[in-house]
Amino acid sequence: MIKPSMRSELVSYPIRDIVVEAKRLEKQGIKMAYLNIGDPAPFGFRPPKHVTDAVIEAARQNYSAYAPSEGDPELRKEIAKCEGVGEGDVFVTAGLSEGIDFLFQALVDPGRNILLPLPAYPLYSTKQRLSYGPLDFYGCDENYEPNIDDLRKKISPYTRAILVINPNNPTGKVYSRKTLEKIVDVAGEYKLPIIADDAYEHIILDESDYVNMRKIHKDVPIVSGNSLSKNFIYPGARVGYVAFHGNWGEEIKDAMQRLCNQRLSVNWEMQRGYIAALRGPMDHVKAFNAELRKRRDVLMRRVGEIEGLHVVKPGGAFYAFVKVESNRWKSDWEFARALLKKGVVVVPGSGFGPVGNIYFRMVFLPSVEQLNGAFDKIEEMMKGK
Repeated sequence: MIKPSMRSELVSYPIRDIVVEAKRLEKQGIKMAYLNIGDPAPFGFRPPKHVTDAVIEAARQNYSAYAPSEGDPELRKEIAKCEGVGEGDVFVTAGLSEGIDFLFQALVDPGRNILLPLPAYPLYSTKQRLSYGPLDFYGCDENYEPNIDDLRKKISPYTRAILVINPNNPTGKVYSRKTLEKIVDVAGEYKLPIIADDAYEHIILDESDYVNMRKIHKDVPIVSGNSLSKNFIYPGARVGYVAFHGNWGEEIKDAMQRLCNQRLSVNWEMQRGYIAALRGPMDHVKAFNAELRKRRDVLMRRVGEIEGLHVVKPGGAFYAFVKVESNRWKSDWEFARALLKKGVVVVPGSGFGPVGNIYFRMVFLPSVEQLNGAFDKIEEMMKGK
């Protein structure tokens, strides 16, 4: 029997890993409510028409050759305008996921690491393990605001950068301007760059002091990552980018270019769609956020009614990180598997880092009716039925 490589065993992605178990139970006749993946499409949300029209038109125009490795020049120009950088600072990737992969390959040698927030989107943890460096997190308070004192303590001689995910995945937390400015100050003090994951920058659900890191980073180098997936409701397009701000030097950008070269190119038609997205109206954001607020209202009401559950109100994105305040389950995976048998798929909180206690991440993208149905099952389980 051929064994997998040791490197492959470092890979995990609990957001989809749990689906394998859910599908087994579905074959036994249990109907599943999938609250695990942040994909708006299964719940009836669609990309703006001007974006999909541009993709269709690009296919008609026969964009059949390889695109430039670093991205469509016209798209890079539009991204550069949005980001306030030069076109040479922008690299188009196959979704932000590939951009994250390339950043780790360009920045992190074995024994080095990027300091991650706790909790953090699990792709970052996997890429850190694959880089053979220490997996370190900086903590947050009970409201999921980053703990600046802990951030400072976790910085070591092996730290290559600080990651900020705002709005946060998995908590939906929108960080305050004051907190972000403190992170910038710490990064400047230790001469560290910041990786700003901006994948949900337009999905802001409340009046808040949301500010993008590109607006306040001073002279601290940052790299901003974004995509067509969430802000334009088009995750299947698989187009994203990273944009370098400040004094990174040419060596890092040369490394990014070479990483782009070795994977050839990104789908050209979808890049044309991204151009239309950046040039076109943003009316869809207002409508999308309004629908998400309705669903968040259901989430907050139902969690508040169920004894043993607690959640901090999400201010952005479409995730909730729910705490289970009960001793009935020994681990978050035990809880999630018990919930699978009820027909509800969530992601165990430990998939987002060593959070302690029992948490689960869920999306609140489903309709009000679907959410209430899922919470009915969660409530039954919490009551021991």
